[in-house]
Order: sequence, then structure tokens, then C-alpha cells
Amino acid sequence: MNQEAFYRTSVKALIKNKEGKILLSKDGIDGYDFLGGGLDHGETLEEGLKREVLEETGLHVKKISYNPSYYMTFYSTLNSRWSAYILLECELEDLNLTPSSECIALEFFSPQEILDNPKCYEATKKVAKLMLQEK
Repeated sequence: MNQEAFYRTSVKALIKNKEGKILLSKDGIDGYDFLGGGLDHGETLEEGLKREVLEETGLHVKKISYNPSYYMTFYSTLNSRWSAYILLECELEDLNLTPSSECIALEFFSPQEILDNPKCYEATKKVAKLMLQEK
């Protein structure tokens, strides 16, 4: 069996403020990434995203786009495995974070600020780069 054909699939939240900045989560390892995480077997994208956001932050997703904004595959040097990200635009009910081991803070960044921040993960930077190419 070819292990290179297997991906860890994650659904991620693309949340923008009025200025168009993107909400990122600061994790317990001191890195920044989109809210969300791995899909469980049998979950829909919506179910997985709602569950992951609630687990990480205590926040509730109010609205989710059913059309992915971005989809990408990449090799994660952090986890030493192939991964796939599906980013869905969504809105939260509020930003009253309950910190956890997976999310200790929330911050908004422009795509350029993501690229310039050494603490943003490689996949997060790849999405920011795609966003800048679209402008």
C-alpha cells in the first residue's frame, strides 16, 4: 500500500473581520493557524468544523459557507505527514474565547502579516500566499 496516497484531512475556518483581516488561533506551542482540525470518519465538513471550533475555543459557529474557499494538500514537516486543508468561510456567534491547550488566544492578521510572521505555520502561510495572488 502506498502511504503517500493518504492524507490527514482538516477542515479550517476562514473568518474575516470588517477590514478583511483573517482570524488565527495561537496554539499552546506558540504557533498560529486557522481554527479547526481533523475530520472524524463519517463527519460532514460542517459537523467537523463546528466540533473543532467548539473544542478548541468554546465558541459556536453561527454560519458556514458550503463552498470551500481554498483546498490544498501539503507535506507537513511539523507532523511528518501529508495533509489536506479545506477552508470554509464562516462566522462565529462572538469572540468570547475560553482558552484551551489548543488555543490560548485569537488574533486577526492581513495575508502579508501572516507571511511575515515566523510563528505562523507553513500551511497557514501557503493560504495567505494564495490570497495575495488573487488580488
